[in-house]
Amino acid sequence: MRWWNSALRGIKRVALCKEGGARAAWKLLFAYAAYLLWAWLVTYLLSLGFGALFGAWGLSAATAARAPSWAQWLFANYGRFISLVSSFGAIALAHGLLRLLAGGKMEKLRPRDLTMGALWGLIPVLAGAALFLLMDSMRLYERTFSLTPDLLWMLAVYFAAALAEERFARGLTMRAATLHARPIWGYAASAAMLLAITGSYALPPLGVVNMLLTAVLCAHLSATGRAGASVGLRCVWSWASTALAAFPGGSAASQPVFRLYEVSENWLTGGASGLICGAWMTLALLALTLWLFRKPLGALLRRKEAK
Repeated sequence: MRWWNSALRGIKRVALCKEGGARAAWKLLFAYAAYLLWAWLVTYLLSLGFGALFGAWGLSAATAARAPSWAQWLFANYGRFISLVSSFGAIALAHGLLRLLAGGKMEKLRPRDLTMGALWGLIPVLAGAALFLLMDSMRLYERTFSLTPDLLWMLAVYFAAALAEERFARGLTMRAATLHARPIWGYAASAAMLLAITGSYALPPLGVVNMLLTAVLCAHLSATGRAGASVGLRCVWSWASTALAAFPGGSAASQPVFRLYEVSENWLTGGASGLICGAWMTLALLALTLWLFRKPLGALLRRKEAK
């Protein structure tokens, strides 16, 4: 029986932390599994439902142009509807899991933080587009600029996705990871969760680096009580790079304001891999990182000088 008791003690050490309860790693694996199950389930069931509905109506890509306008709208936008349902479900799941795994409530979003984060997301995209056009690193498919209701529709979709990411990859993940551990583990867990739920681990190396920088920035904002800035940054960056200036490599809006295609300097622009995979975004993210961490970095330098 000694070996059995030793095995039980070993399992207990692996499964439970010293303070009692499951270790953060198991909680986060459970949360990620729940997220994957929800995302798969809602996508599968709603896609099946819409497919059956369109089949009953005889609606397809070949017949959509002859359908009533409301049917055309539904056929063109059902994927966005699925995205919204998936995001709102992920938000509710994150709130429930936070109570179950770590206790407490999510931080409220403040309009001032949302606005500031939105500017941080918008400026690198528009400045990058202007720079690339001046350098002739990218060119326009069309020179006609139009504002359509599609912009607002896409903004709602990206806001829901950004809020779901904030609640799951930061609000829930960081709280669960740091319940009995140092804050640094919250940053590490948040970065891992962000790569996992967005699938950005499959990007080219520089894209992964840029997503890790994004994860650190957003985790810092969330940890310092500015979750709204994190949501604003992620929402508007995604919206601006697909619906305002449709860069290559992304799922562009059906009616963006203008569309770009790559010509040269792909290392800077990201080329066909997307804006997030270029050195321009690395520079922008590093600059914002240094700005946000200026106080702790300054304190660290002063301590080194004092020694």
